[in-house]
Amino acid sequence: MKKMPRSLIRDERGVSEVVASLTIILVVSIAGTALYSFSTDAFSSSWSSFLLMTRSRELRAQERFSIIAVWWDNGDQLSLAILNYGKIELAIDAVYVDGTRASISVGRGTVVPKNGKVHVEFTSPVPIQDGQTYEIVAVSERGSRDLVLWKA
Repeated sequence: MKKMPRSLIRDERGVSEVVASLTIILVVSIAGTALYSFSTDAFSSSWSSFLLMTRSRELRAQERFSIIAVWWDNGDQLSLAILNYGKIELAIDAVYVDGTRASISVGRGTVVPKNGKVHVEFTSPVPIQDGQTYEIVAVSERGSRDLVLWKA
């Protein structure tokens, strides 16, 4: 059997180095593309979440309302008059009496325009006693709140 020249063996080794290099470049390119695609999606969704949260806080900062009157029917029924003096419309979502959520029967979710008023009626979650002082908190759908100390 005849021996092959040494230069031919080197050529074969060179081809396999080129193939290996191209394979490595291909694998790295695919991995880089996948990583770029994943990170773009991840940053995009976190950026959208950030913008949504910022917009929500901006709207909440523009809300301003005040409980201007409280009525009591000498039972468990209470009524509030709430004035919206903020820059945007709002809706009352919840009322709390001494930290306990009340069941709103009238006025929940009613949109109150700028400089408008809303009448909210609810059943007190705690027994009302004449002469006692109660903490009443009204909360808007965006989370703004107003607190009043009311003496029965």
